[in-house]
Amino acid sequence: MKASDACQNRLRLGDVIFDPGTCLLIDQDGRPVALREKSLRVLVELAARNGETVERDDLISAVWNGKFVSDDSLMQCIKDIRAVLDDRDRQFLRTAVGRGYSLHGVREKPIGPGEHPKLLISSFRVRGDAPQSVELADVITEEMIVALSPRAGLNVTTDEQQRETSHYTIDGRVSLSGENLRVFVQLIRGRSGDVAFAETWNTPINEAEGLPRQITDKIGNVLRVHMFNHAGEDFLDRDDDELDTQELMAKAAYHMSRIQMQNRDVARNALSLAVKREPENAMALAMRASAAVLSILQESRSKLPDPPEYCMELAERAVGIAPHIDFVMRTRGSLRLWLRADHEGARADCERALAISPVFHLAHQTIALSEILSGEHVAGIARVQTFMERGTVSNPRYPHYLSLLALGQLLAGQTDAAVQSAREGHERAPGDPWCSYVYAAAAGDRDKITETEDFRRMIAGNDLPLAHFRDLPFTDQYEVDMLEERLTRAGYPRTV
Repeated sequence: MKASDACQNRLRLGDVIFDPGTCLLIDQDGRPVALREKSLRVLVELAARNGETVERDDLISAVWNGKFVSDDSLMQCIKDIRAVLDDRDRQFLRTAVGRGYSLHGVREKPIGPGEHPKLLISSFRVRGDAPQSVELADVITEEMIVALSPRAGLNVTTDEQQRETSHYTIDGRVSLSGENLRVFVQLIRGRSGDVAFAETWNTPINEAEGLPRQITDKIGNVLRVHMFNHAGEDFLDRDDDELDTQELMAKAAYHMSRIQMQNRDVARNALSLAVKREPENAMALAMRASAAVLSILQESRSKLPDPPEYCMELAERAVGIAPHIDFVMRTRGSLRLWLRADHEGARADCERALAISPVFHLAHQTIALSEILSGEHVAGIARVQTFMERGTVSNPRYPHYLSLLALGQLLAGQTDAAVQSAREGHERAPGDPWCSYVYAAAAGDRDKITETEDFRRMIAGNDLPLAHFRDLPFTDQYEVDMLEERLTRAGYPRTV
């Protein structure tokens, strides 16, 4: 490899970086680090074969153009390099006794915006030659292409030759059995080949008109949730400064989907770097703002990691840049609800998000929360049940959906249903303080539950204060008083 070929990726050597663009050493702030010309040329040759031993004679020939020089000249260059690298333990520049030297740095790929994940929508196969099956297969395929192509953060293709390079593939088959149409659809993770989701629909021929939209809504929602929850798995063990912007956001999304406070801080750090690199990236801005209120149900509002004004500023900037992205609109709506108790503004933003993506579960979740907290309990319950049906129980957010459903049922006077929903939410996430808090309120008048050792242990281990419901944007103080009374009856301590 020629030395000039080394100028492809940056090479990290402890706190110093070899910059291939200038073939210079720079510090963490991008400032040049002084190094004699000959010593720098030695470094360039070693960097060109990073990790390999370069013979002494080859180094001398390349740096001194074949002129005869003593080993002392080369040794002095090696000392110079080790000095600027502070390489006292010879971790980066090693000696191969009797042969030469090898450089051991970490290659950094160019940091840029990165590429969006690729989705292959494969034409649905047809079993048999029934015209109803052929028509339905075509309509489903077209419906998915139209519905998923405009989505931000996703590149859609129908080219089968790109199957191996696609991150996700949607395919399926249609068949006719008697008077029923049978549709099988699966979502496959391209690189692993794992089936992320699969489902079969059976519908009478005379009722199949709405089936393509139903299937598309389900698959689109599952795909979106799966990408948010899992696309960042490949980057969990990598330092943020090694990732491009898309990878940073994928890593952050993975942690945000877990809805835990320790995950929130990892997500915030990754997104702060993404925003620093691309201050006009609307998705990065919106995700950074959203991360601040990620755990608001699980901790006191006073413990928010960022000032509310800063979060709203990020959200407003994101909307100004990309009001056509559903996540951006929903983020500002969510912040309006949590930080300003602005139910009208929150719903307006989320309705705009739904005009872009009618089945966007997070927008429906925010509206449902607003409906439940502002007295429209039945509407909120129905909305929660609808977007839960479109998802899967494997979604890390599912326990929170159950707890939100339980809260709506409790406020609507559906106590039996509330206890059942809240119990399931707590059992699916036993360590989540919000889920156990709602369960305590739902079970407040059930002595058979509240007097058990497990229930008392659950309450004793919950750090949320009795007055936590007052942090939520309720519009009716009577409902808050009622919930606190139920918590008290359940044995919830008045001070924590």
